[in-house]
Amino acid sequence: LALAQMLVRPGNQFVYDPVMKDAGLLTKGNYGSVKKLYVVAKADVSSTEEMQRWMVVLSPGTEVEEIAGADHAIMISKPKELCDVLVKIANSLNIY
Repeated sequence: LALAQMLVRPGNQFVYDPVMKDAGLLTKGNYGSVKKLYVVAKADVSSTEEMQRWMVVLSPGTEVEEIAGADHAIMISKPKELCDVLVKIANSLNIY
């Protein structure tokens, strides 16, 4: 138990960090050079859809895809649908 308690990281460690509240920090220009995608797991009971969308808001320039019926482990609950989303992203990059 003591080891487990030592390994627990505090949640929300950056929420109250003044640096992270700087509106100019995560702009598309400062943070947008890397394409980002968030896949909303519509049936995730550990991270509500509202919480997932809040995480997207905190990361400007993030594209969003949804997978209905996907739980927290999308790669296990909806592997084909996740693969389809990843292929769609790869095809949009025009790197071939």
